[in-house]
Amino acid sequence: MAYIEYSANGDSPLQRLLGHNPEVLKKWDLLLDAFYKFSSFDPELQEEVRRTIAYQVGCAQCMSHGCPSQMINDPKTKAAVDFARKMTQTQLPTAKEDVDQLKIYFKDNEIAELCAFIAFGTGYARFGASLSVDVPNRNES
Repeated sequence: MAYIEYSANGDSPLQRLLGHNPEVLKKWDLLLDAFYKFSSFDPELQEEVRRTIAYQVGCAQCMSHGCPSQMINDPKTKAAVDFARKMTQTQLPTAKEDVDQLKIYFKDNEIAELCAFIAFGTGYARFGASLSVDVPNRNES
């Protein structure tokens, strides 16, 4: 059970918590949509990063969409997941060496997008975890 009442706005439990401010919900969903519709990344890479964030932060709704893979064979995806894990585990800035590792597989514009995606996903998951969001039922996303 969430720590606060759900609003009437939104489809999923997370959206209904954000929906207490409909403008924030609307803009939040627009940004989320942009990350998925206009991404430079392969959907599998993006999903592995999302799952990693969910399990690092502990958002029930985010985790309900799948566990991180135990074995990742694609080195580009592995680099992104390792970076996401580091980014979500610490409040300290990442080291130049961490970004240099990404440069083996990603261009600068992709690194910027990856960092933005991880930061947004971490914030989303922390929002849900902070308010103890419920796992959506089958009729919710």
